[in-house]
Amino acid sequence: MKALISLDNLKAISRYNNGFIREILEVYLSSTPKDLEKLQLQVRDENWEMVRYFAHKMKSSSFTIGFHEGFKVFQKMENCIKDQGDMKLIPVLMHDAIDLCQRAQVEVKIELSNYL
Repeated sequence: MKALISLDNLKAISRYNNGFIREILEVYLSSTPKDLEKLQLQVRDENWEMVRYFAHKMKSSSFTIGFHEGFKVFQKMENCIKDQGDMKLIPVLMHDAIDLCQRAQVEVKIELSNYL
């Protein structure tokens, strides 16, 4: 199975600062489950502006760790709301985001073990 995350960009922008990389990975591991849960609640409540906010936030953190599939899902979610698209797509995208984030979390934990 192809890796979901790639730390190449993070390594380059941090100039291979292992402490910085470790910190970013730790923040991702601690914040993503909370943000994903908040996003899920906002989707359930159809609070589209807050869905857009959390999708944007998670898109940014996905980009930082090279989680391209996650980035794409959160970008689609954000754009759907911004462009006033078909909101029925949002729960489908949410399902994809949960699956992808759970898998990415496993990879981040493995990567983090290289920086402890």
